[in-house]
Amino acid sequence: MLTALRQSDSVKVIARECERNAAPFQCPTCRREVTLRKGNIKVHHFAHKPPVTCSRGRGESEQHLQVKLAIFDALGRESNVADLEIERDFGASVADVYARISGTPVAIEIQRSTLSANEINARTRNYHQLGIYVLWIALPEPALTTSKYSPSAWEKWCHATYFGRVYYWEQGQVLKVVHFDPYVIEVPHSTWYEDGSEQSAGGYDRRSKRWRKPRFGVPALISASFRGSSRQAWTGGTVVVPECSIYVDRQAKWWA
Repeated sequence: MLTALRQSDSVKVIARECERNAAPFQCPTCRREVTLRKGNIKVHHFAHKPPVTCSRGRGESEQHLQVKLAIFDALGRESNVADLEIERDFGASVADVYARISGTPVAIEIQRSTLSANEINARTRNYHQLGIYVLWIALPEPALTTSKYSPSAWEKWCHATYFGRVYYWEQGQVLKVVHFDPYVIEVPHSTWYEDGSEQSAGGYDRRSKRWRKPRFGVPALISASFRGSSRQAWTGGTVVVPECSIYVDRQAKWWA
């Protein structure tokens, strides 16, 4: 995690702005002591001492930490952004980044592969109850540049929740916006003889259950391209979307 409480005055501090002589530091959630780790390679952060039982003690990837900081720093340069905070604790969830953007309260959550669909739904419902709009962002995905892509269950959930859009971090506060078109598989026509009779099959197209075709929209700025929107509860197949408040980009549909 990137933040902790300085025990001497209970002030929340960011790891990159601290020195070890300011220790001890505490986890804001469990109040146990955490260690400041400042090296030359990895992002400066705080780590729980073993054994780790706190939910915030679960390891975050280096990329996840970098993206949190990049979004936080980029939003900090915008005049319409206020109350900006990294790792804002809301009790039932901790937003990676929180801010009021043009007056709209927004919780920015960066995808972690360890989160289950139930956890994602629970966090989304919690923000809705608090009157906060949530923006779920996926880490960069190189495979999106191919003609076919197999979305994860989490990406399918985002696609349904954000009205056919999934957001991927690109740089700073810039997000790639992707819609998944159906991927069509050609079943070739074939003929054969069986028991003296000509048989045939195929000769048609079918939608793939696994693959989708990525279709890119215009890249979106978190501080300028989005609006708060209410989302009604929805269920389709294995995807369950709760009633929620989402932060969705304003661009019109770019797919048929």
